[in-house]
Amino acid sequence: MELSAEQIEQLFDFTKKHFVEYYDVQVELVDHLANAIEDQWKENPNILFEDALQTEFKKFGIFGFTGLVEQKQVALQNHYWRLIKKELIDFFSIPKIIFSAALFYILFQIFANPNEWMVANDYVILISIVAITVAVFVYQKISFKTPKKWLIQNTANYLYTLPISLLIYFRFGFTTSTLNPSLFKVLFSTTSSTLYILFLIVLYSKIIPLLKNEIIQTEKRFQFA
Repeated sequence: MELSAEQIEQLFDFTKKHFVEYYDVQVELVDHLANAIEDQWKENPNILFEDALQTEFKKFGIFGFTGLVEQKQVALQNHYWRLIKKELIDFFSIPKIIFSAALFYILFQIFANPNEWMVANDYVILISIVAITVAVFVYQKISFKTPKKWLIQNTANYLYTLPISLLIYFRFGFTTSTLNPSLFKVLFSTTSSTLYILFLIVLYSKIIPLLKNEIIQTEKRFQFA
C-alpha cells in the first residue's frame, strides 16, 4: 500500500507546520515519513494515515523534527560540497591544465611589462572588474530565484559571493601602479588573476549549472508538492 499524491502533499504541509523551512530538507523528511508510514501499513493495513503519521512523529520526541532536520541539513550540505569538489577536480584535466598554464603565461607577460595606460588607469581597471563581478552576481541571484526556499541556495549564495570576496582580498593583485614592478608583485598579480579567472570559469560553467540541476532533480521526486 502506497501513499497517494494528496497524502504526500499533506506530509509536506505537516513538515512546514513544524518549522522545516527548506524544500530540499522537506523532501528528505517527507521521504522518510512516507517510507515509515508504508512500513506501518505492511504490518497493519487498517491504520489510518493520520494515526500512522502521529505515531511516527511521536518517535521524534519532544523536540519534534529538530534533530533529524539538523542531520538532513548536514547530510545535504556534505552532498552538495562533494558534488562541487568533484566538479573542481574534473575540471583540471590535461587540456584545462594546459589552458591554465597558457593563461598564467599571458598574464605574467602583461603584468611584467605594463604600459603607461595600465599604470595611469589601475583603479579604473579594478573598478571595472568589481562592477562586472557585481553585475554577474546580481544576475545569477535573480535568475536562480525559485518559489521555494532551498538549502542548496545557501550553498549557491556563498559561491556567488566568493568572487567579490576574492576581489577584496586580492584587490591589489589585479592592477599595477608602476612601470617597473618587482618580481613578487608580478607573481602575486599573475597568480591572483589566474586563480580568479579560473574560479569564475568553473563557477559559471560547471558549479552553477550543477546546483540548478540538483534543484530540478529534487523537484522531480515530488512534482505535485
